[in-house]
Amino acid sequence: MGIVVINRNFSLNSLHGFPHEKTALLINPPVYDTQYWSEWSQPAGLLRIGAWLKKCGYKRVELFDFLETDAERKVPRHRINPEEKYDLPGKEPNSPIKPIVISKDGEELRLYKYHFGKTWREFEIWMDGQGFTAQNPPDEIWISAIMTYWWEAVRDLIARLKYRFDRKTTVILGGVYPTLVPEHAATMTQADIIVVGEVAEASDMWTDLSLYPKPPNYAIITPNRGCIYNCSYCAQRTLNGGHRQVRQRPPEDVVKEMYFKYESYGIREFAFYADALLHDYENGFQRILEILIERKAPFRLHAPEGLDVRALSQSQRLLELMKAAHMEKIYLPLESIAQTQLTRLGRRHVTLEHFVKAAKMAERAGFRLRNLEVNAFVLYGLPEEKIEEVVQTIIFVSEVVGSIIPMLFAPVPGTKIYNTYLSYITERGWDKNLHMLNGKLYPFLELNEGTLSDYIDLQRLMFTLNTHYRSKSFQLFGPTKVSKTFRELLNSDVGELIKEYKEVDV
Repeated sequence: MGIVVINRNFSLNSLHGFPHEKTALLINPPVYDTQYWSEWSQPAGLLRIGAWLKKCGYKRVELFDFLETDAERKVPRHRINPEEKYDLPGKEPNSPIKPIVISKDGEELRLYKYHFGKTWREFEIWMDGQGFTAQNPPDEIWISAIMTYWWEAVRDLIARLKYRFDRKTTVILGGVYPTLVPEHAATMTQADIIVVGEVAEASDMWTDLSLYPKPPNYAIITPNRGCIYNCSYCAQRTLNGGHRQVRQRPPEDVVKEMYFKYESYGIREFAFYADALLHDYENGFQRILEILIERKAPFRLHAPEGLDVRALSQSQRLLELMKAAHMEKIYLPLESIAQTQLTRLGRRHVTLEHFVKAAKMAERAGFRLRNLEVNAFVLYGLPEEKIEEVVQTIIFVSEVVGSIIPMLFAPVPGTKIYNTYLSYITERGWDKNLHMLNGKLYPFLELNEGTLSDYIDLQRLMFTLNTHYRSKSFQLFGPTKVSKTFRELLNSDVGELIKEYKEVDV
């Protein structure tokens, strides 16, 4: 392995050669995980890099997106078998990716990993078709890596590239993973350059969807960057260079980008991704909505990462504009109703009153409760949490909005919570085996009072309460006779009756 450069102030000038003489290959890696949600998985940062390289005059820029979705926004998957030599042809493979065993108090859960995205074979065939060979390698390969716990697929991708091109190309690794743990990326992958932070020259470029052979039917829009808050589970401060500020794009530029994508590719669906979408909303997001409404834009809008309930609770007009501009759904982050947890999470700026007001105001604006138009995130799996607090939060959210989005907690390197439990993490070697910090693997199970069965039951409870019939979910504390009877029976002797008959011998 050669010398790896960790670059904390990356610029195109740091690369060798003249742009007009160079070819660049951009790659969005596959994902190794037990589950993967792919509905809005466009590699926006990589697509901005592509636009920037074209602007700089690169001779050729190509994209291979392992996670390119189909018409239904799904990606293919196949299970990684424990015996599978899942690395390089003709070379000694890395350790096979074995199923992960999670255990506590005699209970055991065995989880198999899947390869999400196009297969390695499809990638090899595509490169053959593009003429990328050991004799004709791309000058640069740009790879974007997101979650730190998805690092294994990045490692395997780069190893395959180095084997195919016999190290005759420069691999540049950027994104969330190398920004948060650059030394890990430098040690555990064969990348030549580790880019820490954003590439400033490309940060305001529009995503270039022409890089796809068939443009997708949606686009990701980033109207601002940064956040004034510093929640203890969020790494945005590190990702944004340690700054406590929000950089807003001019609303007119955002709308111009949306119309360009509509007129060029027929795109009508747009997903807004930003750490603080509603920051200074009167001059930012609200103005975007007003322009879209004025122009009678034929778009459908989405904000899948959630909207600040504090801001929403302050403006009925904002919610009415969202409805008028065809915002499809509202996602509200609640995390927990336990004040002790909210304090630990650094969420002092929001209250339950903000959440309830935001939900009621959304309903007043025309978003229907209890039918997936208004949803709320519940964060669980936090270290040292109480099962009772999680159940209370689930019931509260179900009562207020009727639709719960379960969010298993994954500690992110560099955050306050990660650093608080660093000794626990390093003792288990998870600072190196970052894939073990995936929330789906319950990394803090040992510190929590709940058993494996308890945590699986929490998910069952949320899915049960989310069940819809005739466009609505059941309301535990609703006004119907069924709801009232249900509550009364929970406090009656029916429990003893059930217990008695469960003990009947067969």
